[in-house]
Amino acid sequence: MESTTKKCFVCQRETYKDNSELNLDVNLPVCTNCKGTKMEKEKVLELLDSLADGFVCGCI
Repeated sequence: MESTTKKCFVCQRETYKDNSELNLDVNLPVCTNCKGTKMEKEKVLELLDSLADGFVCGCI
């Protein structure tokens, strides 16, 4: 198993090439234990929601 310094964005455990995938919504690695879980979906929503913090659109 090849070690990397990447961690699952849901549980923060170290990920490896053979036990993780890239979550395409947030472009972060997610381990196979967290993949498809309610926790992963909640974390994705939390991360995407925080992208707009402090941003004011000039088109309004």
